[in-house]
Amino acid sequence: MRLFKYLLPLAVATCGFSGAVNAQGPERDYATVHEARERDSLAVEAFVKSKRGITLAEKGGNMMISGEVHMEWSHLRARNHHQRQRGSGTSHLHPPAGKHAPYATNEFGVEADLMFDYKADRTWAAIQLQMDNEAGIRSHDWKEGINDTKNYLWGSGTLDDLVLRKAYMGYNILELGTARLDVELGRRRFYDVFDSRVQFNSYFDGLMLKYAESFEGLFDFTAKTAAFVIDDTVNHFGYVGELGFLNIMDTGLDFKYSLIDWDTVATNRYGARHPRGAQFLNNQYTLAYNVSPDMLGVKTKLYGAYLNNAHAHRNRFFNHHNKGNAWYAGVKFGEVRKANDWAVDANYQWVQAQAVSECDASGIQRDNPRNISIYKRKSGGFANYKGFEIDTFYAVTDNLTLNVKFDRVHQESRAVGGKHRSWQFQVEAVYAF
Repeated sequence: MRLFKYLLPLAVATCGFSGAVNAQGPERDYATVHEARERDSLAVEAFVKSKRGITLAEKGGNMMISGEVHMEWSHLRARNHHQRQRGSGTSHLHPPAGKHAPYATNEFGVEADLMFDYKADRTWAAIQLQMDNEAGIRSHDWKEGINDTKNYLWGSGTLDDLVLRKAYMGYNILELGTARLDVELGRRRFYDVFDSRVQFNSYFDGLMLKYAESFEGLFDFTAKTAAFVIDDTVNHFGYVGELGFLNIMDTGLDFKYSLIDWDTVATNRYGARHPRGAQFLNNQYTLAYNVSPDMLGVKTKLYGAYLNNAHAHRNRFFNHHNKGNAWYAGVKFGEVRKANDWAVDANYQWVQAQAVSECDASGIQRDNPRNISIYKRKSGGFANYKGFEIDTFYAVTDNLTLNVKFDRVHQESRAVGGKHRSWQFQVEAVYAF
């Protein structure tokens, strides 16, 4: 009866409001979906504005603001079928010839990152804005009648490469003993959440559930499952999950299993049924051993993984070969936290042409400056390689770190994309504050 007493006035008020609206006639209805959404957004905007005037102390949480400044130089060399892909004389690779710059052997980049992290009792949010631009005086396009002359002072610098690198929110659903269940919604990169050296490079826009629990003397258990947007024009969504068993039997041994499914749409936006570029159902098994610092005097981690694309099969794009496997193995020494800290990470990667999706390939990759798809040209794509990388870090101060990296790869299979060679030497200075 008490519930009825409170609900009755609300019901009367609601009916009265609905009648008043309907009495004004159909001309008061929203003409478009856009107008309806705009009205809803105004309500959200009012809510957000109400939060802007509240001090951090009143919000009852903690705000952290941080940033990074990067300056990077990369020296790159690449050859496909004995033909140079970088350096003077490669402008003809990007027709029409004479109107495009050659592909650089020396690339310089300037990057700035601004991060905001807010945490309350059971909620949190994170934002990262990333501005990553090419160095040089400002770049201009070749325009007929304006600057269409080889005597113009050309530059390579860009000013407008701004990316919403992270934007997500989280809520703690349950916390009981050592068990915890969270939900997170928004954007970040896959590799921020899931573990791999050869995949998980795409942006992850979606919803994720995370569960963690510690079983004393056995292992720490983690489970993550998520759905994400691939192409909303055709309702193409993907699914990914990962199970982790960490510090098994207090030995420092970790095991992880992940599964990601990209092949979930019957027809893409251009009418192709089960397009080849989406035919990836990747299983990855990862093993790592964290060596006790007492043994070697420095923090050490041995790691390796095997990946298989269960949807890989023989077709014309891969010269009728099944190339759906990948693996990598490596070792990491040291950890950078303060001045004079150092770290070295060395690993070997072996990735077949059908192992990872073009849009999701990470790791060393083939140097493909023209970004040509393997479904357009067999020598394109970013997989079909094997090689090594050595990554070193040294903290000059608590804020300034130097990163020096070298990698070298060649083709995994000539039968698929022909002969390929590429290598990169990179020096980067990072100032974090």
